[in-house]
Order: sequence, then structure tokens, then C-alpha cells
Amino acid sequence: MVESSLSPVTGATLTAPKIVNEPDVVLYSMTMSVSDRPSDAALWAAMADTLRATVLPNLTDPYARNVTIQLIGLANYAGRRGADPTKRRQEELAAALEGAAGQDVLRSCIAVLADPYHRAHATIREILERHLNEDLENEAAMLTAFRGQVPNG
Repeated sequence: MVESSLSPVTGATLTAPKIVNEPDVVLYSMTMSVSDRPSDAALWAAMADTLRATVLPNLTDPYARNVTIQLIGLANYAGRRGADPTKRRQEELAAALEGAAGQDVLRSCIAVLADPYHRAHATIREILERHLNEDLENEAAMLTAFRGQVPNG
């Protein structure tokens, strides 16, 4: 008889070991539907919550507390940061540069920013400021943690 149980973490069905005719070989099987798989955001949130609720209250060493706070901030950031915006941003900048974009888009942007009379100067500056603001908003919890403050979940 094969017994099954439901994993409390993933909701996956775990099947009890099946004994094979070879010594010391035990096989486990696991059935998991796509919807039962926790997201990366959920895993990072669980990590941050565990550090905040279980590990941090039990630390007395100031250095260990500070590092744990930083890890909480990093876990919050990792779970919320989304897809890498680099390609989208470079395409946006290249489009704003029109024909002035060379092989290295960022180097072309630097050249444009160095020339206040370039036709794309204001546009490139606005785009780069928006990118910086997006990054600062996304990284705020991590930056707070690196100042020693415990970030909220």
C-alpha cells in the first residue's frame, strides 16, 4: 500500500517510499501541478518573514543583527524587483537618440548629456532621471535595511 500526504509548504502530493529490489534504494515520487508551485516572490517573502520573526529576535550580537537586517532587506528587494529592465531601458534610450545612438547606447547618452545644445539632451536626461527614480523606489527597502532599520514586510 502506498501512502500519500500533502506538503504544507507547496501543496504537492508526496508519496511514501517504494521499496525496490536493490538494497539501500528507496524511491520517492512527488506530484505537483503548476499552480501549486510557490512563486519566487512568495519564497523571498517567506525568507524575510522567517528572518524577521524567528532569527532577529534571538540575536544579541550587534553585527549579526545588522547582517540579518540587511538580509531581510535583500530578500524583500529580491522578491519585488521584477524582470531586469536593462534591455527595455536601452531600447528606450536608443529610440530617443534616434540616429545618434552608436554601438554603446550609454556612451552615446553620455556624449549627448555633455552637450547641452544637443536636440536629445532634455529627453535623455528625463529618461535617465525616471530610470533612477524607478531604481530608488524598487530598492528603498534594501537601502533602509543597509542603514540598520528593519524593513516592513
